Amino acid sequence: MLNKSIAYRLSVYISLAVIGVFIAFIGIFFIFNQSLIKESVKNKAMSQSNHVTSQVQRYIVTTSEVAGNIADQVIFYGQQDHADLFIQSLVIKYPFINAIYVKIDSTVTQLPYWSYFTYRDRDSITVQRGSRNISSCANEQVQFEKLIKKKDEGWSEPYLCERNNIVVAAYCSPIMVETPSGQKKRVGEVICELSLNELNKQVNSLKIGKEGFAFLMSNDGVYITHPVNDWILNRSIYDVHEKVLREDITATTKQVLAETKPGTLIAYPELFNFEKALVYYVPIQQNGWVLVSVLPYKELFEPLYLPVLQMLFFSVLGILIIYLTVTYIINQQIKPLSLVTKQLKSFSNLTGPYKDIPENEIIQVAESLNYMKSWYEKYLQTQSDEQKKKQRRQEDMNQASEIQQSFIKTIYPAFPDRTDIDLYSSYQPAKGVSGDLFDYFFIDDEHLILTMGDVSGKGVPAAFFMSVAQTTIKTNALVPKANIIVEKVNKELCTSNYHQFFLTLFLGVLNVKTGILEYCNAAHTPGYVLTKNGKVKELAQSHGLPLGLYSDKSYGSAKIQLNRDDTLVLYTDGVTEMLNENNEQYSNHQLVDNLISLTGKSPKEIVERLEKSFKMYMGHAQQADDITMLVFNYKA
Repeated sequence: MLNKSIAYRLSVYISLAVIGVFIAFIGIFFIFNQSLIKESVKNKAMSQSNHVTSQVQRYIVTTSEVAGNIADQVIFYGQQDHADLFIQSLVIKYPFINAIYVKIDSTVTQLPYWSYFTYRDRDSITVQRGSRNISSCANEQVQFEKLIKKKDEGWSEPYLCERNNIVVAAYCSPIMVETPSGQKKRVGEVICELSLNELNKQVNSLKIGKEGFAFLMSNDGVYITHPVNDWILNRSIYDVHEKVLREDITATTKQVLAETKPGTLIAYPELFNFEKALVYYVPIQQNGWVLVSVLPYKELFEPLYLPVLQMLFFSVLGILIIYLTVTYIINQQIKPLSLVTKQLKSFSNLTGPYKDIPENEIIQVAESLNYMKSWYEKYLQTQSDEQKKKQRRQEDMNQASEIQQSFIKTIYPAFPDRTDIDLYSSYQPAKGVSGDLFDYFFIDDEHLILTMGDVSGKGVPAAFFMSVAQTTIKTNALVPKANIIVEKVNKELCTSNYHQFFLTLFLGVLNVKTGILEYCNAAHTPGYVLTKNGKVKELAQSHGLPLGLYSDKSYGSAKIQLNRDDTLVLYTDGVTEMLNENNEQYSNHQLVDNLISLTGKSPKEIVERLEKSFKMYMGHAQQADDITMLVFNYKA
């Protein structure tokens, strides 16, 4: 034994240690305190019931959140005539939602429809919309009327939907709008039906042991899910057989329904042939329902579970003992040379192909050192190659930045031969290249095009898309109609937009003789008009979705009269969403205040003053987004 290699002797000692440890485990296994098992029964029931509870709460919370989200956004989507698609997509996304009903008061203007009703019809989804209340089955009408009469959001009692013979519960969320006085006004409601049939499938599919089951009760004790489908809505906890609860049924039932915390009790369910079972009930805080989990006692004490739990415990303890034992043996048996040999061998085996290891430790050291030398040389070569690649990438990025900068207009004044207009711009990319664009050019003697846009995404791809968009705008700016130019640009961008970029764009067409500015805002930040009297007008009207997404979308436009010495300010969201060292946004409000303080200044002075305020606001914070501004002054 002493003449063998260190690895061989160590394996023998470890084997002896493992055998000794597990022999000790066997002895301890037979004398382990059995009383700990009884306590684990309750813990197991709680753990399994909590898992089921989380599944049920997910359905309940998701249904209420869906109703709230629709209530917050349905008027916006309705004005875009996309409310039916928006609601239908939610029904498709969440299979446990049976139907969604939306009713908006006719006092809300600019809506093509005021009522929407989307529901599941077998394997399809039906969408109805109209200007009057859309009819539904009788039970739905009754429950909907009760929910609408409530002032606050909340759940209905479970009921049977006659349309598709599904048990459901409805959640109502009011639609609120803000009045000119700043108060909230209720203008309708959204009602989402949670399919308890789907919830029943999910609850029944969750295995609680081998024979255990779970079911839901309403706040008045009626079964709303159950493994026995005939009991749903037809039986309650008050109807249980006297053998099930061998005590005062009424008192016990009231206690369970009134509890706000989880609890346990002993019962003898019919489904278990009145054999003893542990019942663990958990109140659902969101709507007062109660989840009940039932586990048979005989299953909890099956012999299989006891050895598994004990072996898990002793395995952890055994690992600790083995570790301490091996550490002691290594310290006692392995000399310094053997320790170095093991470390070198471990390194070689992890980083290279495995080789037959001789028993002689000196040969092992030599082979390991040769391998490490070869590996280190390869490592140095790899590092050198990576450094060269990094330099090439940086050079490519610098060239891309220089190319993009060459497209940016920097000549001031922009139109030296004209005295009726003046403008100045600022372009500060966050990185080497930017997805922001701006431009200004005449399409004839009277009409000046002003553009400001922001491409989704960052880096070189966004910059290339910006260049394409800028060229497309110039190509299609043939007539002095803002919405027509935007529609043409959108169609061309959709045709070649394989990477799903999109562009928010503000495009204005100014008649320099009359001062009339026609503009189309495709989901871009609103522009501002600063008058010579120090007042700021916000061009907040939006005329459509960003460009490059839907080729068949149409766009509107608006007009505004620019008077002498009025200043138009265009910018990207990098201005208002700029963050300081405290992670606070610059905001539209602060931008407006600064513009008012710059009344009467030239475009160049306004831009330079704003740039200084940006630097002061950010402090030592890093610029996170591209910052672009275009300031135009009308002097005619």
